[in-house]
Amino acid sequence: MQRQQIIESAKRHGAAIVGIASVDRWEPAPVYARPTTILKDAQSVVVFGVPIPRGAVETIPSHIWTRLHGHLMGVMVDDIAWKLALELEAEGYKSVDIGGLVVGKSIFNKMVTALGGVPYPIHDFETEGELALNWAGQVAGLGRVGTNSLLLTPQFGPNVILGAVITTAKLEPDPMIEEDLCDECGGCVKDCPAGAMGEDRSFDMVKCFLMNAAEGRLLSKAMAAGDTAVQENLSKTIIGWTEHTPATCICGAGCLAACPQDPRRKALKKVRV
Repeated sequence: MQRQQIIESAKRHGAAIVGIASVDRWEPAPVYARPTTILKDAQSVVVFGVPIPRGAVETIPSHIWTRLHGHLMGVMVDDIAWKLALELEAEGYKSVDIGGLVVGKSIFNKMVTALGGVPYPIHDFETEGELALNWAGQVAGLGRVGTNSLLLTPQFGPNVILGAVITTAKLEPDPMIEEDLCDECGGCVKDCPAGAMGEDRSFDMVKCFLMNAAEGRLLSKAMAAGDTAVQENLSKTIIGWTEHTPATCICGAGCLAACPQDPRRKALKKVRV
């Protein structure tokens, strides 16, 4: 498969933006976070994005957004990545699809440790290997990571769901965007109800989880109420599953809705004429 064929195929399946990175761009990353840890002979990573409709962004937080987030991350992005991986393998290149609902083992371990751990870990037999999609998007030339810790794209700001395919196909990489797309306005920091972001671009994943993830929000409320029974039940069950089935996003007020870098904020008509 040629580079242009891959891009066209991804867009045919529903992606709006597509970029390609060579695996050497991950050399500064820890070994567990490199594509070659997942697929030993990997040469390239194809990264793509599916946009969140601007109107849906402006409903955040709402049940409409929660349902859409689950569909885009848990269905559409996974489907595109799977189809691209099979198409590349049909051409003779081993490929691994990386869908939207993927929580890296290192991130999961840090999070559950901060929350007191889980009594019955279900991931202990798994091998290392994870891919941070926001940074993958940056090295594939799709945008730049901003203060909100998300990839800011020229077309959609942070309002895009990412997926990827790691492949042994050697593909010409896209140039990286050098300009910082974040103007450090502080809107995401100010509007994040969890206080999970700092103006120094720090990010507290535990605070985000307790506000943004459905099971995290439930745990947070149980902790505030002193309901030890619910806390214990969550730690033994739902949080243990989160590594494999991350919760649907129920927030996004700071990291998504508050960001001014989505050009559609002004480009789309308020009233149809």
